[in-house]
Amino acid sequence: MNSTTHSVLSEGEGQVMKEAQEVINTYLQPGIGAQRSVKAYDDTSEKFDQYVASYDYTGPQKMAQTMSSLYPEQSQRESVRILDVAAGTGLVGVEMHKVGFRNMDALDPSQGMLNVASRRDIYQRLFTEYIDDKELPIDESLCSPSSTFPQICVPLGLGPLLVTIDHNTKVLRFAVGQDGCDVIPDSYHSMVICGGMGENHIPCSALHEMIRLVKSGGYIVNMTRVEHLSNCSDYVGRLEDLMKQLESDGKWRQVTRTTFPNFLKDKDGLLMVHQVL
Repeated sequence: MNSTTHSVLSEGEGQVMKEAQEVINTYLQPGIGAQRSVKAYDDTSEKFDQYVASYDYTGPQKMAQTMSSLYPEQSQRESVRILDVAAGTGLVGVEMHKVGFRNMDALDPSQGMLNVASRRDIYQRLFTEYIDDKELPIDESLCSPSSTFPQICVPLGLGPLLVTIDHNTKVLRFAVGQDGCDVIPDSYHSMVICGGMGENHIPCSALHEMIRLVKSGGYIVNMTRVEHLSNCSDYVGRLEDLMKQLESDGKWRQVTRTTFPNFLKDKDGLLMVHQVL
């Protein structure tokens, strides 16, 4: 089907829903690539929450429920270190904060979306970065004083990163070196990805990096639309096979795989929980 006529979401009623449909279709439009999709998120970040609300987006609440079942004790929720991948404007973080999770970092390639997330004041650190199969090469010698913002090295799962702090937005920006050094793995107790999969979004090859960033025994909780498995060009015939191969290789084990209705209006959701071994 031609991408100009393919509708990712059903026709909605009202101006906001029509606008939301156009915007969400743009994020997922086949052929535009990740960079143009990120630009679309940047351009619409201030209205993103309104758009997804118009389509009754239930993913953040479902994610909070799932994480609560994995960490039933309040003391656990306060101490476990969580990386929210494709965090966007922080909707998942809001719901997880409501149920007691306090030690969360956010990662998203869209600066505009993270600017909104930073105002919620629920994340410890926010990282403007795209996750794929590559480890970030970081040169610690880049840690030098800045004339504009202070710079710090933070030994995160993504490496001993040089970070520039924007005091207006509280968003941390990477400075990446040329020579690189070893990147520290196993920095997070768990990782959540809600709505981060799809055309132009997280590639299936990123599973390797996800596993590397999470401690043994920790969880990777991924929630997306069922339809992405059959209509995303990068996933068809690859994603589920790779997940099974990683299990066969002893990298992780599947804890649960369930579908549920109305992830978005009239769109079924898929919840996948894996435990890193």
